[in-house]
Parts: sequence; C-alpha cells; structure tokens
Amino acid sequence: MINEGIYTDLSSEDYHNDKDTLSRSALMDFDRSPYTYWAKHLNPDRPEQDKTPLMELGSAFHSLILEPHLFEKEYIVMAELMKLPKVGLLRDLGRPEYEKQKFMRDSVAKQNKDIEEEFLIKSESKKVLTPDVYKTLLAMRDKLNSNQKAIDLIRDSRIENSFFWRDEHSGLMLKARPDILHENMIVDLKTCSDASPRAFQNEMVKYGYHIQGAMIRDAVEKLEDRRINNVINICIETKYPHNMAIYIIDEFAIDEGHMKYKQICLDIKNAIHDNVFNDYGIQTIGLPKWAT
Repeated sequence: MINEGIYTDLSSEDYHNDKDTLSRSALMDFDRSPYTYWAKHLNPDRPEQDKTPLMELGSAFHSLILEPHLFEKEYIVMAELMKLPKVGLLRDLGRPEYEKQKFMRDSVAKQNKDIEEEFLIKSESKKVLTPDVYKTLLAMRDKLNSNQKAIDLIRDSRIENSFFWRDEHSGLMLKARPDILHENMIVDLKTCSDASPRAFQNEMVKYGYHIQGAMIRDAVEKLEDRRINNVINICIETKYPHNMAIYIIDEFAIDEGHMKYKQICLDIKNAIHDNVFNDYGIQTIGLPKWAT
C-alpha cells in the first residue's frame, strides 16, 4: 500500500497498480453492485481487465496533451509498409517485362521485411498505435489547441499529481489523480463520443465525475490544507469534427458527489466486514418515468 501523501512523479501504471487504495472507479463499481466491486477488485482469480479502444484512445490523448515527453517514450506508430507491385502471369515467366516486375516486387518485399524488423526492435515495451488512430489523436490535439480557453486551463498547472489519503469516516485509504491542478481550479480532460450538455450530464452521473471532483477537493483540503470549489471538465469528442465543451460542475453537484462517495465508503467497509457482496438480486421492476 502506498502511504498517505502527494506524489508528483508516480507513474500512471504504479498509481493504478496500487489495489489497496480505492479510486473513483472502484467506488463506482461498488455503486453498480457490491458483487461487481468484489469481482473486479477483491476476487483473487479475477481475469485481467482489458481496456476498450475508446479507453486506449483516451489514455493516449492524455499522454499526448499533458505529458508529451512521456508520449514518445510510451507510444509508437505502427510502421506503414509499401504496397507490393503487381507481377504478370506465370505463363510470361522468363520474359523481360515479367522478370523486371518480379525483381521490383522482390525488392519491395525485402524493404518491407527490413521495415518490420526495425519496427519490432523500436516497439519493444511500447504501446502500438495504428496510423489512423495517430491521425485522430493529432486532429484532436489541433482542435484543442485552437481553443484558447482550454489551453489557458492547462497552462502553468500541476499535471498528474497522485493523492493518497485516509477517509476519516470509514478508515479506508482513497486515491485520486487530477489531470490538471491550479491554486483555485481542479481541471480534468475528458474524451467522449458525445460532448453535448445532455450526453455529458448522463456520463457525469454514470461514471461519477461529480464524485471524482468531490474526492479531489477533499484530498487537496486534507493534504494541502486548502479548499478548491471550482471543478472543470474539458471534453472533446473522439470522432470528427471533434466538438469540444468546457463544463463547470456546479457546487451542488460536487456536494452531492461528496455525500455519495462518503456513503459508498461506509457501505464498502460494512460489506468487507460482513463478507457479503450482493448482486442485483430479486426485485420488482416497472416502466421508467420517461416511458409513461
């Protein structure tokens, strides 16, 4: 377990590999169902959890924008091979034109093999991006750089600091890793398929962005003895034309997130104590309000 404190040089991998502290995503897993939390975080036989393509793209974009010096060390773009030229029919074997085409094809094939071998050496221990994904990342970066307010929110800030602290009510160890931290602002960079207001509201509730803001606010208050009330999310769509939005999460939502995560922590403590992790169980269900 990583000790309580603020870590400015902890890698993302080491942060996520610490399973003894609870992140926002762990709390959201418990909120979905206690069994989901047990299966994903406590089950000793749990399978490795693979990232979805959207999650991989989001991680790469964070690195490209917030830690470009690490992006070059951690990522590599897949080598593009040359297209093999066509060769005539076998019945033309021995004819000058056929032999010329075959020579060109063999030459290109050898160059491609050299490219592949060089790429395998360079890509060792790196995450491989396809050329199309890399083009998408560059297009998203260009869109972000065209928004001066977004640039101002990122500039002159603390990037990817890791906070570890003990919740005084449940006694559980918690962690948070704000993307961007200013003296008076908590800023997170979000990639999404739809950055419109209604879609973001749904994502905020589903993934607990207001809970994340509340946790970071509490972490800063406990470890740095200061309170930040401004929580901002910079959102950018992963598909062309890469619409953007800057959302200020209001204080009511952050306070609701605070009460919710505190209650989840107490529920986790009780579930661990009783060793009871229920799933959805048996319940009566009817139509949602929007359907009536």
